[in-house]
Amino acid sequence: MNTKKVCMQFSISPKSLRIYEDLDIIVPNREENNYRNYNEDDILKLRQLILLKEMGIPLKNIKQLLAKKFDEDKIIHGLDLQLKVVDNKINELENIKITLEQSVNEALNSDGVTDYSDYFNKIDRCLSDNKEIRSNWMDKWGFDSWAKSYDDSVKKNVGDDLNLFENYDFVLESVSKLICKYKARKVIDIGCGTANLYGKIDNNIDFTGVDQSIEMLLKAKAKYPNINLRLGNFLDEPFIKNEFDVVTSTFAFHHLNFVEKQKALKLLLCYLKPGGIIIIADLMFLGHKERIKQKQYLLEKGRKDLWVIIEDEYYTDIEKIKDYAEQLGCKVKYEHIVNFTWILLLENR
Repeated sequence: MNTKKVCMQFSISPKSLRIYEDLDIIVPNREENNYRNYNEDDILKLRQLILLKEMGIPLKNIKQLLAKKFDEDKIIHGLDLQLKVVDNKINELENIKITLEQSVNEALNSDGVTDYSDYFNKIDRCLSDNKEIRSNWMDKWGFDSWAKSYDDSVKKNVGDDLNLFENYDFVLESVSKLICKYKARKVIDIGCGTANLYGKIDNNIDFTGVDQSIEMLLKAKAKYPNINLRLGNFLDEPFIKNEFDVVTSTFAFHHLNFVEKQKALKLLLCYLKPGGIIIIADLMFLGHKERIKQKQYLLEKGRKDLWVIIEDEYYTDIEKIKDYAEQLGCKVKYEHIVNFTWILLLENR
């Protein structure tokens, strides 16, 4: 596509295209007559650039974002990038909105305040916090970069002195047996990763895998071309309600703090039919006493480094989550499987 057609299609000026070319963001090939010819990849980049620029991302940052090359699934990666940008912008604006609302209400109820520097300082701090978050929003938890080696790492426990994924296949098979026991025909797996659970269950089950990492989902799709997948996480509003017999989650719930776990359980229950089951297989402690006992054990062994790894996550306190789930009307069962891994069952009564 030549420059004139590109300008007409995207309502941009030739000058803008020259700037993108000078900055080495989009550099089209040249024909024999030296005219520019924008190929499919150039157009895809331009579409992404337009949205990123609209979101207020500086061109130097756009250049970094668009520099990564993908041989496969270019469209999916491109759309995912734009979605991340929009989602991050919404979160930033929400932070600013909350800060401004709080400042307005404080000012309204203050008595004769003439120095408003404190309010503007709060706004400055909010903008600074947003800037810090923005610096690592692309792959906050490192799941995208982990996707390629995920299957090997969870099955071989390479470099894992805590053996956090000990008997990984057995854990998934235990979840699969529970799905079979409850005669589930429709299952949704939140935090599905590369969909290893899907490989353990009956092929006749209607299965949907949900994960926040596009790379995990693409790996799952490569393994199981017919699988039904969605981009999302525990804290998203359910895209469909009262449809599933079982909600599952394996080795993902520990990424949520307790407040987030509470919100997540409410949302997970919305997916279920009456009498449906939530099955969570994850890293947990029975209660606070067991947590302290494990901490003391590792410290006495001189392995503070291992305790730091545990502290960096939010292993579920079974007793606390049981009390909360029962308040929601759930019947709760739990079983220790191996090492830190337990299976928690919540029945939607």
